[in-house]
Amino acid sequence: MPVGIDAKRMVLRDELRRLILEFAPDREAALADDTPLITSGLVESLTLLNVALWVETKVGPEVEITSFDLVAEWDSVSDILTFIERHRAPGGA
Repeated sequence: MPVGIDAKRMVLRDELRRLILEFAPDREAALADDTPLITSGLVESLTLLNVALWVETKVGPEVEITSFDLVAEWDSVSDILTFIERHRAPGGA
């Protein structure tokens, strides 16, 4: 794995956790990287919308979120980070 990939992932992880906790501040203790977000009901539709907007800033608008199964692709912080890494343009944010 190239140097800097882990550091970029950690920055994205911290941003994503802050975003989720902005809408669910009482869930910080329960929010691990592998915690089910959607299937557990931890995130609600408003939070998911804001996560989608955030992801778009990371990968660009060419990824259409209605073209995949959000539950399968975004059910944890780790899943969302992997999605970003898979869809991010080279040299992207």
